[in-house]
Amino acid sequence: MDTESVCVVGAGPVGLVMALALARDGVPVTVIETEAEPNMSPRAMVYLNSLLPDLDGYGILEDMKQRGHVDHEGFNMHLVRTGEVLSAPNTVLEGHHPTPFNIHMGQGELCNIVLEHLARMPHVTIHWDTQVTSLEQDAHGVSLTLSNETGSTRTHRSNWVVGADGGRSSIRTLIGATLDGTTWDERFIATNLHFDFRQLGFKSSNLFVHPTLPAVIGQINRDGLWRCTIQESAALPEETVASRIEEYFRALLGPDAEYELVDFRPYRMHQRLSSKLRQGRVVLAGDAAHLTNPTGGLGLTTGLYDVFALHEAFRALLGGAADESILDRYAEERVKTFSTMTSPMASNLKNIVYGGLDAESLAAATEPMRQGTSTPEAQLGFLKALDGIRSPSLLTPEPISSGQGRTNR
Repeated sequence: MDTESVCVVGAGPVGLVMALALARDGVPVTVIETEAEPNMSPRAMVYLNSLLPDLDGYGILEDMKQRGHVDHEGFNMHLVRTGEVLSAPNTVLEGHHPTPFNIHMGQGELCNIVLEHLARMPHVTIHWDTQVTSLEQDAHGVSLTLSNETGSTRTHRSNWVVGADGGRSSIRTLIGATLDGTTWDERFIATNLHFDFRQLGFKSSNLFVHPTLPAVIGQINRDGLWRCTIQESAALPEETVASRIEEYFRALLGPDAEYELVDFRPYRMHQRLSSKLRQGRVVLAGDAAHLTNPTGGLGLTTGLYDVFALHEAFRALLGGAADESILDRYAEERVKTFSTMTSPMASNLKNIVYGGLDAESLAAATEPMRQGTSTPEAQLGFLKALDGIRSPSLLTPEPISSGQGRTNR
């Protein structure tokens, strides 16, 4: 192959944005997805301001602004015990950041936007309803055995493979990696509903720290659809989740409140990291590489930062500006970011929102947020710190720390 090709396994937001980034560089890209279409169930929905300049560089920001909810209100933590609302509005970023807002939309809608852009690129091929059943690689490329919905199989050959196929990643399994870490004892239930939460004092995005009714509440789009994510014991029967959702909303909204439950999804939460992010010509990104509970929106955020780092790596590698060791640096940096920032931050936020902390413990746990939202200057620093999940440039000539990158060449 004159131009080296990349196969992206997984057509979720991480996989599709990865495919778009590569395709815009002229790289031949094939996307493999087990589902028949994008998953539209309640999943990630917040795209932080720090991500948006990169997504603008991929040509999709204007579509996101047109079809999503543009959030100027930023961070809002409601501490019901004390009556405080700790806020850092995105408006403080004006004049300091090219995109002083977040965008809210369901991740399925983001996938649809990216697919529209990919459809205009002749060197992009997408195979739906297709599973990867085996993987072999040599010094020049990777051969994947594919099985479609009819059961027929064939072999696909690419120079490189990106495994972005989610928490149950087949690519991670096929490279012999394990997903190490812990699973929370609780279950999250993500609900989509029509109800005007603003009448209760909520803003675009809210961490609602309530002694008995904790939740993460956010506006999904401009059509009045909202997300409310609640927590319950995983020991409760999943088949009766719907009745407990109704009980929750009657308690939160009032017994006579009118709302429309559009969809819901119960799921378990994890803090897990793949035992390796690279095996030869195969690299992992997004939930295939790491899993976190979603409090604070750090799961998809970290996955998209994976894309930005890996795009830089592939651009340098395929352009001859770097050798394969840049993929080791990618693995090292993303492991470090997840281990030292994403997972601790998301775990801390989950504990604050859903942990049922007593007044003294809650005051201590939220003191950094209290300080970070105390003045406009503090708010600016608080919001800009979210870009810390971004890896530094992989082209910086720093040595790889032995054993840190979770790679296996």
